[in-house]
Amino acid sequence: MRAIQLIAALSLFASCAVTVDDGSEPEEHEEMADFDVDPADGKGDGVSATFNQNDIITNDMLTTATAMSVEDVQKFFEVTPYGTRSWLASYSENGLTAAELVVQAAMTYEVNPLILIARMQCETSIVSKTTKPTQHAINRALGCGCPDGMTCNPNYAGLQKQLDCSARVHRKWFDKSIDGTGLWVQGVTKSTLDPKRVTPANHATASLYAYTPWVLVGRGGSWLAWNVTRKYARSAEARGLITLPPAMN
Repeated sequence: MRAIQLIAALSLFASCAVTVDDGSEPEEHEEMADFDVDPADGKGDGVSATFNQNDIITNDMLTTATAMSVEDVQKFFEVTPYGTRSWLASYSENGLTAAELVVQAAMTYEVNPLILIARMQCETSIVSKTTKPTQHAINRALGCGCPDGMTCNPNYAGLQKQLDCSARVHRKWFDKSIDGTGLWVQGVTKSTLDPKRVTPANHATASLYAYTPWVLVGRGGSWLAWNVTRKYARSAEARGLITLPPAMN
């Protein structure tokens, strides 16, 4: 039954730093700054200063849909952690700005907007781009419906559909960790595709591994998700663009 669940899950989404067909090596991530870990770096809201493969982010970091407003997200795009203006600051789709699309998906599925922004960067490096990328990149912005080594499902093409799909998937696996039926569950040890033995310390970490079942320290997978989310959280926190509940889990 677990094997069937895994196949179904992989048919929906890809992993951060997508792997080739044989799973041997991740594809190159375009933004090299995302691999930097400055010794002076510290923790961000809901993300630890050092990588722990069992405890990547807190539950509040994943599920606080109100953590960023449309205005906050727009300001984040106007001045990114890379010191540049993202092309997303000027992009709109179906009559909605990119910031509005991010918050819309976040509110619908009760997922932190920052998680969706970080996922975009992990999957396609498009947050750090200053000019509009190809439509192909936009169509697979968050890797949802794009299984490793396979063609993306056209039903999920476009930024709005990608954000909706990704938010729904993150929330789905968070909830399924809570009820114990998820691909990854808090407190249950499993092997990633690296393989590494991981025991998620919380439901948010379980959700991230269901989305990207790799560790890949220094190269991609959950490590890249941690580092990008940490950097983004630090930047947003310093500028007053993110608010999480005071009682962290």
